[in-house]
Amino acid sequence: MIRHSFLPLRAWLLLLLAPLGMLPALAQSAEALQREGNAIYRTEPAKALRLFGQARQLALRHKQADLAANIRVDEATVYNVMYDNYQQSTTICRAGLQLSPLADSTRFKLWASLGELYHLRNRPDSLNWFWQRANALLTARHALERETPAYVAVFWSNQGMAYLEQGDYRRAETCFQKRLLLLANQNTLTRQAIAENQFAYFYLQTNQPALADSLFRASLQHYTAPDLTRGWLLLGLIECRLHQKRTDSVLLFVREARQCVRRAGADGAELAAYLNQSLGKYREQKNQLVRAKGLFARSLVMSQRLAASYRLQWRGLMAMSRIARQQNDLPGALAFAQRAIQQASIRFQSADLSQNPAPGDFLNGPDLFESLCQKARLLRSAGEIPNHLRLADQTFERAFALSDLLQGSYSSELTKLFVQEKLRPAYREAVAVAYARYRQQPDPATLATLLHRQEQGNASVLHELLQTLQKPYANAPPHLIEALQQAKSRLSEAKTVWVERNQAGVQQSIDPDLVNAELAWSRAYQKLQPYSRHLPTQPNELKHLQSRLDRQTAFLQYSLTPDSLLLTVVKANTVRVQLLPISGADLNRLSVLLRREAYRNPDPFQYAGQATARALFERLLGPVWTDLQGITRLMIVRDGPLHYVPFEVLETGLRPDDYLLRYAAITYAYAMNRVAEGQGSRPDGNPSVLSMAPFAVTKTALATVRQWGYEPLAGSDVEAEVLSGTHSTANNASKSTFLALLPQHQLLHLATHAEASDTDPGNSNIAFFPADSSHRLYAHELDLLDLRHIRLAVLSACRTGSGQFHEGEGLLSLSRAFASAGCPQVITSLWNANDGTTATLTRLFYEELRRGQPTDVALQQAKLRFLTMQATAGAFTPPHFWAHLILMGNHQPVYPGTSGWLWSWLGFGITVFLGFSTYILYRYYQLH
Repeated sequence: MIRHSFLPLRAWLLLLLAPLGMLPALAQSAEALQREGNAIYRTEPAKALRLFGQARQLALRHKQADLAANIRVDEATVYNVMYDNYQQSTTICRAGLQLSPLADSTRFKLWASLGELYHLRNRPDSLNWFWQRANALLTARHALERETPAYVAVFWSNQGMAYLEQGDYRRAETCFQKRLLLLANQNTLTRQAIAENQFAYFYLQTNQPALADSLFRASLQHYTAPDLTRGWLLLGLIECRLHQKRTDSVLLFVREARQCVRRAGADGAELAAYLNQSLGKYREQKNQLVRAKGLFARSLVMSQRLAASYRLQWRGLMAMSRIARQQNDLPGALAFAQRAIQQASIRFQSADLSQNPAPGDFLNGPDLFESLCQKARLLRSAGEIPNHLRLADQTFERAFALSDLLQGSYSSELTKLFVQEKLRPAYREAVAVAYARYRQQPDPATLATLLHRQEQGNASVLHELLQTLQKPYANAPPHLIEALQQAKSRLSEAKTVWVERNQAGVQQSIDPDLVNAELAWSRAYQKLQPYSRHLPTQPNELKHLQSRLDRQTAFLQYSLTPDSLLLTVVKANTVRVQLLPISGADLNRLSVLLRREAYRNPDPFQYAGQATARALFERLLGPVWTDLQGITRLMIVRDGPLHYVPFEVLETGLRPDDYLLRYAAITYAYAMNRVAEGQGSRPDGNPSVLSMAPFAVTKTALATVRQWGYEPLAGSDVEAEVLSGTHSTANNASKSTFLALLPQHQLLHLATHAEASDTDPGNSNIAFFPADSSHRLYAHELDLLDLRHIRLAVLSACRTGSGQFHEGEGLLSLSRAFASAGCPQVITSLWNANDGTTATLTRLFYEELRRGQPTDVALQQAKLRFLTMQATAGAFTPPHFWAHLILMGNHQPVYPGTSGWLWSWLGFGITVFLGFSTYILYRYYQLH
């Protein structure tokens, strides 16, 4: 799904740990021949093969099958490393498996080697089959890690590279970490260079080029021999510098790498082709397109002559397509893109632009995804091709189907979030294509396609988590589901221990328990992949949404395209799609300005955001304002920088402080499907309330609180006092108390401190009373809970609504963690606000909520009442003091309310009275 820069380092990685077969002496002559072959296979591979053959025959003659099988692995290594003959290597290893009896360590080596060989031969089905068996053997026999750590380390290294190629980043990182742990006591400069190189590629793919650059340079410092291995290491640094557009030193590194190629002779041909591609990128960045095209073409010819890995050819084809587009040769660019699609597929060979491979027909999923997106982008611009927009839309659809297939195998939420962020440009291109088709032919079919494109990628990770919560796995054996839950609990415990250890000042870059827990989670997750985890989708998402909207409610979805912003307004009976008069640059600029003014604490109570708030209103809502007349409730799905903007503070400009708050109650939704699925009926009874204020402390507990770096929160204990229920403060508001009481309550109020992690969203946390080091509740711990019984969670802690921003998923805040655990409504805080005004605002909100108001209306009315109070006796009118609390999720009532039955009884009484009066009058006129 992301275009990778990974280069073929596996061959030399295997080489550096390849002296296989060093067993205890069984047949001295066979073993001596084997040792001699291992000593010379780099310089005299043909002679080494003869020695291995003689050793194998001697071992078989003495009925030592295990030794013979190990020698088979040595032979396969020579064919693989020295001759690039993957097929012969595979045949030799399979022959080794036919021998019997074999030790577990030998079977592991053969299975692991066959998996890597099938990886090199682009056979993912066979790769998975053999690696699954190797993994199962490692799981069953942990002693193998102690018996053969070097071989097991190579296995994890190769797996990590394979996962990195497929975009499974967290799993790749875990494999690399496992390799480092295994070789911790056997490290050499060469092994250290390998590890640094692997992590460098990982950081380059995860968009951390500075860190990647430092590791590439470190690997070159640790491996100084001027051979082909150093040439590959140099190539990694070259690619990293080109990624950063730091071209000043590229030519110097290219010259050194070419010297390594010349020393290697014919073995350096593949590296030479990669260097031509890198030099072509350099010329492209210098806008020397003719020279760049020549270098890419030369690399392409070399790769075809070498019959090298498909990836070298794929990179060359994609580069040629890119250059052709820059030279305005659109047909040529499309032709190269179609050839790149063929190169990344197993069976697809059509040159017809209307044809695309099936989602599962890939050699490398991310490469095929990139090729399809390149073709779709080119088709969008190819106005001379009939039905070019339809073809572009179909190609994007196939790319996203492939993306869904790949992401289904990712076990880490972090990986899925990162991939979704990288996919966002493709989603936005696809929205632009769908909108262009809708403008050409505005009918229900094109509208449905447009809405589908807008919805794709919107909170898809959150949606998957909730689907799994509602219907874990169809027809899966209970023991597999139980094993998954156990692995999830183990992983969460390991994460908590690791994070708290680091917070205590015990820095540990790699934690063995956490790495092993990650691997156990991945194994359990993969075993459940054959079973469906997805609920059936609504056949008509739009009609389903409209059926949930009343005449006073509108749904607004904002969607960024590469050059504009789209707004879709859905009401009970109508839909309108509007291209808004704002560019991406202006949207960013205005959003940053308003955010700065709203978030800061004004002193002395001066607010200067009115002009920006009016400008944003004119651009975001002005074009559809007439359509929103009579609408009193808005449900908004935001995109890009709008996630930081509380819409309540936008101003119409008709009069001073004419906020949008005065016109509509606002709920922020994660996606359209969350709105359609989340609207429920009025509850039957009052909720049981659990209020926690751990930092409303007395003087005796103040020292404990400050010892842990916290400050007391004055007034937090009275925020929810208007509600009857369980109220815990100070040392009574502990984490263990909260978890024990949680299942019996339906309304949560947490007035506490919170911390948002910008590196790992799972490490964001809410603090309870610090009785010990385990007083924080982490977001990854919330994943273990089922909060579907909760009607509303109010997180009045500071910045519970902020966090790391991921395109498509929004802010990975604590409020999102509550939502992913099934909580339908969360009131959260965007910034640190005044404790006193927050307490007042919260009390007003609960008063409105207790009357039976829907949550969004209750929050709106509380804010309006707060502003009215400030107009007569206060100075807290700037948005900083009231706009920080927002509602995420749906907006159904939390309390059943009294208004319903009161009006019913009143109506009944009036009916009886009128009926009785009519009867009396009738009898009166009858008598007279």
